[in-house]
Amino acid sequence: MPTQIFDKHFRLLEQTAKLRNRRNAMVASNISNRETPGYKAQDLVFEKDLMRALHSDRPGPLKTSDPRHFDGIKREPLDLVQGEQINSHNPDPRMDGNTVNLDKEMAKLAENQLMFKATTRAINWKLHLLKSAISERN
Repeated sequence: MPTQIFDKHFRLLEQTAKLRNRRNAMVASNISNRETPGYKAQDLVFEKDLMRALHSDRPGPLKTSDPRHFDGIKREPLDLVQGEQINSHNPDPRMDGNTVNLDKEMAKLAENQLMFKATTRAINWKLHLLKSAISERN
C-alpha cells in the first residue's frame, strides 16, 4: 500500500487556505462597494462543509456488506468543498438598499486574515516536519 505524503489534514489546510482567500476577496468587495446603491453584501461560509468532508471516512448510519454500497452519508471530498455564498445579514440596510455595514465587514476581514495566517503557519509547520523527516533519513 503506497504511503501518502500529504494526508487529509494537509489537504484540509490547503482547501481552507483557498476558501479563506475567496472569502477575503468577497469581504474586500463588500468594503469597496459600501457606497454603491442597491449593493448586497456577500459572505462565504464553509467551515461545516469542511468538517463534514474531513470526517467523511467515518462509518455512516447504514450497515453495508460491500465497500461499493452506499452507507447513507453524502460524502464530498475535501478538494471539492466550495462553501456557500450567502447574503450578509444587516438588520439596518440603508435607504438606497445597500446592506454593507463597514464595521462588521472590517471585523470579518480582520478575523479572516488571522485565520488565513494561522492556516498558512500550520501548512508551513507540516512542510517543516516533512522536510525534517526527509533530511533525517539521509
